Amino acid sequence: MNPINAFLLSTLVAAALGGCATASKDCSANWYETGQRDGRLGATPQADYYAARCAGAVDRARYQSGWEDGYAQRPLPLW
Repeated sequence: MNPINAFLLSTLVAAALGGCATASKDCSANWYETGQRDGRLGATPQADYYAARCAGAVDRARYQSGWEDGYAQRPLPLW
């Protein structure tokens, strides 16, 4: 295998493994904290997204409760 192909292959493998680590972190999270983070960032509720990504293992009630608390804490623009 030439050096360029080896480099490209190793980069692809590293990116794929990094994506798996991110997905498993979100999927094993405390759903209240995840919802709170999403709400504080001003994002719309993402429970359906997490359910699809995490094979349906989302505590939707805890996520929604956290999202509501986080949304109430989000910074508001001063304009």
